[in-house]
Parts: sequence; C-alpha cells; structure tokens
Amino acid sequence: MKTFIHYLSVLIATLIIVSCENELPFSIKDNPPKLVMNALINAESQANLLFLNFTGKDATTHIQNATIEVRVNGQLTESLRPLPPKQEGDPQCRFNITSKFTPGDVVRIDALTDDGKYHAWAEVTVPQRPAEIENIDTLTVPMLEYGHIRKYLRYRITLKDRPNETNYYRIVVDKQTTLRKYNYEEEGKGEYIFWTKHSYSFIGREDIVLTDGQPSTGQDEDNGLFDTARNIYGVFDDSRFKNTSYTMTVYNSTHVETASEEGFFHQMDIIIHLRSITEVEYYYLKALNLVDSDIYDETIDEPIKYPSNVHGGTGMIGISTEVSKKIEIETPQRW
Repeated sequence: MKTFIHYLSVLIATLIIVSCENELPFSIKDNPPKLVMNALINAESQANLLFLNFTGKDATTHIQNATIEVRVNGQLTESLRPLPPKQEGDPQCRFNITSKFTPGDVVRIDALTDDGKYHAWAEVTVPQRPAEIENIDTLTVPMLEYGHIRKYLRYRITLKDRPNETNYYRIVVDKQTTLRKYNYEEEGKGEYIFWTKHSYSFIGREDIVLTDGQPSTGQDEDNGLFDTARNIYGVFDDSRFKNTSYTMTVYNSTHVETASEEGFFHQMDIIIHLRSITEVEYYYLKALNLVDSDIYDETIDEPIKYPSNVHGGTGMIGISTEVSKKIEIETPQRW
C-alpha cells in the first residue's frame, strides 16, 4: 500500500509580511512526534496490512517496537506484533490484520508503543455491502491517447445504489495477467511455475459520475483544455443516481507485454470490484487524486489537508465491503 503523509505549514505567509529583523523562532520541541496509522482494509479479505510510523520534521520515521490491538464490537480479536522486514534495509513497521469483519461491526484499532509513551486509535463502522453488479457489457473500441489511436476494452458497468441512505463507493478495475515459466532442475527435469501480475489503471474521463459532472475526451486532455484532477482511485458518491441504477463507463488496455525472461502469457482475467467505503475514506482518496494528478504543484498550490480519523495521532483507517464480477479474456489481442 502506498502511503502519503503531508504536513501543513503556516509559516510561509507570515514570513512574507515580517521584516528580516523580526525572525520567528521555531523549535522541533513544540511539535513532538505523533503516531501515524494507515490502513485501507477490505472486509472481504483476512490479509490486510496496517502501516505504523512516527511523524518527523522532514519525513516520517520508522517504529521498531509496538503492538496493534484489534477489537470488534468491544471484543479483543487479535493483538499483533510487527511483521519481519519485507526486504533487507526496509524498516517499515507493518502488521497483518486477519480479523473477520462484517457490515455493521464497530471496529476499533489501537496502536501502542512498548515504552508506553504513545497510544493512537481509530474506530470505524464497517459499511453495508453494495448491491450486486447488475451487468457488465464489454466492447473493443479505438481511443485517442497521447495523439495516437489505440484499441481499448470498454466496460459498461450497471450498478444499483443502496436505497434511502447516502453512500460512498469505489470502483476498482483489476487486470490480472497470469504468466508461466518453465523451471529447469537437475537431470533435465522441471515444471511450470505460474504467477500473476496486477494492474489497476483505467480511464474514466468520459463518465459523468467519476468526473463529478465534468467529462472530457482524450483530445481535451492532449490540448490541456481540461486541467482537472483525474479520478485515479475511482471514488464517487451516489448524489447523481440516488436510489436508482446507473451504468458507468470505463476503459482499460488488455495489451500484454512480457519479455521472454519474465515469462510467457498464460491467461488474463479482469475483476471489477465495487466497494462501499466510509465518508472519511472517500474524502481521503479524493485528496490523493489531486496530489497524484499531474496538475498539482506543491511549490505553488495551497497545501492539502488530509482527513484523519486517528485519535492521539494522525493517519487514515478505512474499511470497505465489496461485490465483484470476473471477465475472462481468453486470447487478448497483442496491440
């Protein structure tokens, strides 16, 4: 999981209006470190990672000794210690949460350092599961992308809003490419090994819901006419289709590129995930959309304030529920 931590500064505007003789003192002691908890948990999975850090003057710093406690409806379900380092030289503190969550559960997650100096916690109510995806129509179509016409797969996804409530959603297009490679052993014997690569990129610029009512085309983007944030994380609310059905349009490429040393194509599946997310996760991912879009320049644009639901620290703990449909791509064209 990629984690983005940004810190606000109120000194810039103040320094502009004071003279050089009136320097403002700053002490790091006035801003002691805080725990940073980050996790986007899928209730359908029992393998979810939580990341724990300290805030710092210039960047986050790593924690060595801490415990995570997970409670569901007031009952302790697991007490976790950090996972071993993912790779040599990577001290990132990670925890694998395996508790089972169901819609309506009240989940509390506490982070405590071994020295007793720091304690942060977050409480999240697991959202109700979305209605099943009603239908997915697919069609191969030509699209203009960066001045060139390429073939893309178009998905028209019909979904239905949960009635009589305000809902927040996320659409995830998971392209799963399975590769195979023959693993040679001594004496000429061996076997095929298989592994799967995931790609989550998609194009949703034509959809009125995914663009907050500002759809565009590839030509618009190439001309720089629509200088708006891209909905990279596929988040949306139900304000434009409340209590009814809606057909969403997205695109992605099923092009396969594999070098011989990497493996040979075996099969491809597209999994469309529709997730119910909490309101705070919705606004958090919208903020990430702005930061991760090409239009944001942190040197001239105003700092972004990220939503946080962590008490005694900062960060984001989100829990989602989902439904999904699989589309099998038997013989993808090599465009």
